[in-house]
Amino acid sequence: MKIKPLWILAIILLPILSYAQEEKFEHHCFFEHKSLTVGVAAPYSLDLNTVGLNLRMYHNINEHICFGPEFSIFKRGEVEIVDFDFVVHYIFETPLVGIYPVLGVNYTIEQEMHPLEKETRAETGLVYGIGMHRNVKSFTVFAEYSRVEWGIADQFITLGLMYNIK
Repeated sequence: MKIKPLWILAIILLPILSYAQEEKFEHHCFFEHKSLTVGVAAPYSLDLNTVGLNLRMYHNINEHICFGPEFSIFKRGEVEIVDFDFVVHYIFETPLVGIYPVLGVNYTIEQEMHPLEKETRAETGLVYGIGMHRNVKSFTVFAEYSRVEWGIADQFITLGLMYNIK
């Protein structure tokens, strides 16, 4: 299964980041209130069985709550999928990482290229899941599992990096 290397990497990185962070910062998982966070990630589509590209930008209302848009694109063979999400997170602090539920609205466009025509399907759905992250200075390493329902259904495992703009 191709997912195992991603989880192994996350399991190795989190304790290292935890050790590097422990004495320098009061909070290892919160974002400064009224700040902006931008990120890039590698989402893995379980249904399409391929890695894509994810871009995101969150407005941090306070240390616990952030919201914003996400954009993901996947391509495999004749199929191209573009996902637009608008999500909200509430961050719960634990001793090592911040844990947060993922909840939002999804809009997916799926295009399938045939030799003589292009078939396009677009639907709105609900995205939900769970994630964890760890701050390292102005950067944040994160891992998420999310699922889209009531639209073009899919499941994703995402690993990425965010930068907090104060």
